[in-house]
Amino acid sequence: MTQHQRLILRKIEHLKRMAAYLAWSQEQITAFVPISDWSMLSPEQHEALAAFRLRFSELQEQIGKTMRAVAIEEEENYEPFGAVLSFMEKLGILDSAMHWKLIRELRNAINHEYEDNPERLTEFFTQLAAETPVVMGYAERLIAFCKKHYPTL
Repeated sequence: MTQHQRLILRKIEHLKRMAAYLAWSQEQITAFVPISDWSMLSPEQHEALAAFRLRFSELQEQIGKTMRAVAIEEEENYEPFGAVLSFMEKLGILDSAMHWKLIRELRNAINHEYEDNPERLTEFFTQLAAETPVVMGYAERLIAFCKKHYPTL
C-alpha cells in the first residue's frame, strides 16, 4: 500500500465515523424539524441543531477532501475543485456536480449567515435534513469505490 493510499484509508475511516455521528444527530432533530415555533425549543434541542449543522458541514468537507485524494490517486485533475466534482460524477459517486455545489452553498449559508430570522433558519435546517441522505449516499458510494479499486483498503 502506498503512502497516499494509507492517507485515503485514514480519510475513509474518518468518513465512516463522521457519517455515524451525522446519522445520530439527524435522529435527534427529526422530532422537531421543521420548526414551527423557535421559542418553544429547549436548550437541548438548540444544542441538537448546532451539533447537526456542524456534523453535516464536517461530513461534506471530509467527503470533498477524500474525493480530491482519490482524484490525485487516479491521476486526474484536482484543480480546480470542479474537475474533481466532474470526475466524481463520471464515476457515479455524485449524482450531479451541480447538486454538490448547491448543497455546499446551503452549508455555507447556514454556517456563515446564521441569523435570528426564524423563517430562514427553519428553511435552512429543513433543507439540511432533506439533503442529509444525499450526502450520506455520497459518502457510502465513495467508500465503496475505494474498497473496490484499492483492495488493500
